[in-house]
Amino acid sequence: MQALILSNTGFGHGSLYPFIHYREDLESRFGLTSQEIVGDSLQQKLIDARAFGGELIVISVPWDTDRHKLADFYRELRRDRPELKLVHFDYADGNQSPHFGILPFVDLYLKQYLNTDWGDYRRRFLGGSKFIEYLVGIGMAEDSILSEVWTDLFQSELPAEHEHKLMLGWNFGLWKRMIYVAEGKPDMVLLGKDKPQNFAVAKAKSAVDALRGRTKTIDIYCRATLYKGWTRKHRESTIATLNQLAERRAVVSSTAKVSFSEYYREMAQARIFVSPSGWCEYTPKDYEAMYFGALLLKPALEHIKTEPDVCFPGETYVPLKWDMSDLLEQCERYLDDEPERRRIADNAREAYVSYYRERRLVDHIGNILARLGLAG
Repeated sequence: MQALILSNTGFGHGSLYPFIHYREDLESRFGLTSQEIVGDSLQQKLIDARAFGGELIVISVPWDTDRHKLADFYRELRRDRPELKLVHFDYADGNQSPHFGILPFVDLYLKQYLNTDWGDYRRRFLGGSKFIEYLVGIGMAEDSILSEVWTDLFQSELPAEHEHKLMLGWNFGLWKRMIYVAEGKPDMVLLGKDKPQNFAVAKAKSAVDALRGRTKTIDIYCRATLYKGWTRKHRESTIATLNQLAERRAVVSSTAKVSFSEYYREMAQARIFVSPSGWCEYTPKDYEAMYFGALLLKPALEHIKTEPDVCFPGETYVPLKWDMSDLLEQCERYLDDEPERRRIADNAREAYVSYYRERRLVDHIGNILARLGLAG
């Protein structure tokens, strides 16, 4: 069985990296071989798809692709190659999508996040998100495009007769960098992403920490990049709130940037990592915190399902109220109860690492192939 991966530059290419990383597993278990062509042109993707002689095509496109152009592309591809299994991989943030109009022309539509309540796909949310709508409702965000609350940009109607084609894919936890971290090779990530001098300085600091027996010297850790609009306000508020504890706790809560190597060193020293939302509820730092043994605190995630699915309230992370009103209380609670902090953090690390050790994504891809009728 042959698959053609027509990814796009950037996040699309990164999200489909598992077809490369697990190439041998996919071939030995399912007889699946694949080739990837990276590009952003829908016209070139159509040319490449027409020339393909296999059974399955997996396609990703830039997140801001015009929905009408994408529908035209899939309509023509389906007309030209009706025998192919077509899978659209939507790596965009959020649980909704502007591209549900292509569902009549594809066999499966994979998203990195899905709503746990399927009824939410019958609703229209401000900003295209239940979380954003909540923030608008309590006055923490403004219902305005000036606050990046784009209500129609990120959502469209899910056709009832095709909703069975909507299926969970996987998230950025399967980027190459994240797989390397989970497999115990964070230095490979740093050598690829950071300057040699930054890597050397951070490693020297870590060596000094080890010689002095200094472990978990940061009580509360939160470094957050500031974006625009509603998420900027949410992150700024979280950082300011945490700094209220700075007089009696060791707090690193800042928007200041550090090198990637220093960020990993700090994360390894943290007892608690607080993760405010970005453009969606999850961030790569959530998984990195789990790997480095920091207790993860973040707004509750139970309205979302994703892959890797390793966030379980009270067992692998601590859910916070969406208005963050219990943030300081929860930080103090777990700083005062080291055995419980350690129990949850250890659970989280094992849940995260075992997902990759057991190569569970290969099982998940097998389920996808079975849904397509391409595997038993």
